[in-house]
Amino acid sequence: MKTFLRRIAILELLRTQRRFLSTEDVLSFLINEGYVDEALPQGTLMRTVQRDLNFLWGEEDDEGIADNEFGLEKVRGDGKSLKWRLDPYNDISYDFEKMPQNMAVAFAMVQKHLSDLLPRNTHQELTRLFSAAETRLNQSNKGLSSKDYYRFKDSIEFYQRGQTLQAAQFDISHLDTIYRAIIQRKQLGFEYRGKIYRVHPLGVAILLPKLYLVAIKQGDVIEVSSCRSFLVHKIDAVWLEQNALEIPDGFSLEAYLKSGGMDVYINQDNQTFVLELLIQTGNERLIEDLQESPISSDQILELSKNGSTKLTATVRRTIQLRNWLLSIASVSEVITPEEIRSDVLNFLKSSLSQYESN
Repeated sequence: MKTFLRRIAILELLRTQRRFLSTEDVLSFLINEGYVDEALPQGTLMRTVQRDLNFLWGEEDDEGIADNEFGLEKVRGDGKSLKWRLDPYNDISYDFEKMPQNMAVAFAMVQKHLSDLLPRNTHQELTRLFSAAETRLNQSNKGLSSKDYYRFKDSIEFYQRGQTLQAAQFDISHLDTIYRAIIQRKQLGFEYRGKIYRVHPLGVAILLPKLYLVAIKQGDVIEVSSCRSFLVHKIDAVWLEQNALEIPDGFSLEAYLKSGGMDVYINQDNQTFVLELLIQTGNERLIEDLQESPISSDQILELSKNGSTKLTATVRRTIQLRNWLLSIASVSEVITPEEIRSDVLNFLKSSLSQYESN
């Protein structure tokens, strides 16, 4: 998705310029708009832009004629460099009357699944492309009707497992301000549950059905352990601060989430435990699920002589783990550690007491 949006941004840049732009010009624009990470080596960033431009130009045949479905123009610059332009008046190409059907489907899916999460300016810029995609899908191509393409678009859905919860309503302008702070590398101020916070915004985490701002409070040590999360829909007002944003060295939102940064801990210290879980015989479907989707990278499943299966895995003592263990409590038993065994047992006793008291 990042690559897709970056290439659309390149097309929009070229369309609004009357002069030919070098690869360096395009890269400078992408850095300023936050589409690439300027911390990466210059050579890596240049190759990324070159690949994007070559993709938009299309494959060349034996005679050197490219597909060039977007109507790009290129000329030789200094040395072996190339300069690029998209005729700002070439509406036929850029309005995508020749848009490939697969790209039209991509636009349709972005509109369907991501419209509520895109910055408003981005959404406005893409609106006419969404419209062009709809028009393109209404046409036929290579024997496939528009109905076939619409059926494909509707065959992919985001869904929430378990009891479905309705997404909380949030102010899209607040999300826009958060995005702007991240792109401009500015600190962020906001009112949250009656308190004023000033933070270093690090990213937005989408944990269906909720949206979270991941940030470090101004004044805290700039390290991953200082990260905390705020529900976007509980932000009452938000504004940009003048001070620069600071980011922990090597911070990655993806790595932070995978390490359990957004998990809710029972013991509050992020300690790891070696879980031993005995799964009763006759639960092949559960075993198959665990083989395909392990609960940790070091998970081991061992079949015992009596047909039961022992699961061993390194885990953290979280609410998420406890809830999963409760969901399979009728066919399994925590052997060790005692802390996690007690978490499950105490919750079951409390639940039973609640129902028996009524």
